[in-house]
Amino acid sequence: MKSKVNFHIHTTHSDGGKTPVEIAALLADAGVKYFAITDHDQVSGNTEAAEQAARHGLKHIDGIELSCCFADGEIGLDESWVVHILGLGVDIAKMQAELIRIEGEKDVRLRELFDLLAADGYKIESKRVTINGRITARKTIAKELINKGYAANGDECYEKILNAEKYRKYAKAKPSIREGIAIIHACGGLAVWAHPFGVTRGGKKEIREEQVIGLLSYMIAYKIDGIEAYYHKYSPERIRLLEGLADSNQLIKSIGTDFHCSPFDSDKHPEYVELQKKESIVFDADGISPDERIAEILVNRG
Repeated sequence: MKSKVNFHIHTTHSDGGKTPVEIAALLADAGVKYFAITDHDQVSGNTEAAEQAARHGLKHIDGIELSCCFADGEIGLDESWVVHILGLGVDIAKMQAELIRIEGEKDVRLRELFDLLAADGYKIESKRVTINGRITARKTIAKELINKGYAANGDECYEKILNAEKYRKYAKAKPSIREGIAIIHACGGLAVWAHPFGVTRGGKKEIREEQVIGLLSYMIAYKIDGIEAYYHKYSPERIRLLEGLADSNQLIKSIGTDFHCSPFDSDKHPEYVELQKKESIVFDADGISPDERIAEILVNRG
């Protein structure tokens, strides 16, 4: 069954390869009626998306995918681990103000971390970790440490250096899970846990089923509104598990394909060719009938 809803789409305003203009045309051709642009920690693509939605007769919901860290020890993970929370139906002006505040705090922490590492004898170069004078992410510092031979790979760099007690406090360059959900609510949106099995730390990782269940208990305490139960890259069995968790906890079941269509060098990364072929602008899973009531809930809230 092909869903008329896709509330997880990225554009060129973050790490996607299509503009909002191109996305709207793709959605219209695919028969999708309701959509949200959920760029990573950005809301700038929403205005153009709304204009294009009107042009194509689609219903657009302002959205974001907010990066949040494990700052409260949930399921035993520390601040270097990140989970993504979708904000659906957010006030983009209010969210933009929050993003500016978050970026300012992150800039200070990352610069302090770099300066401390340099003072402690790590021979890292500022010009190699900055873009327009800013250190954009802790993983940029990690890459420089690896390039200088202090660690063999990302996991070793975090375990051996960046997660040491002296440096770990600078990991919180993002809002905590609790804070992220509160920010989305303060901006008038619904908070939905994106791809619940997926987390990041220097790259994409997966958590186990029991960890998903454990983390959900924290999410519920933090007033999460929903789960991305219908995720394009999940098996029918995994989707049914998430459906059950949502239903038993009276949570909204969201639908998304995490569409990126990001540009890449096919010569250097031939494996991405097949992966991109599997990307889709429309949710379609064998044996799964997505609950599309979330679309009307969000439209009626507006």
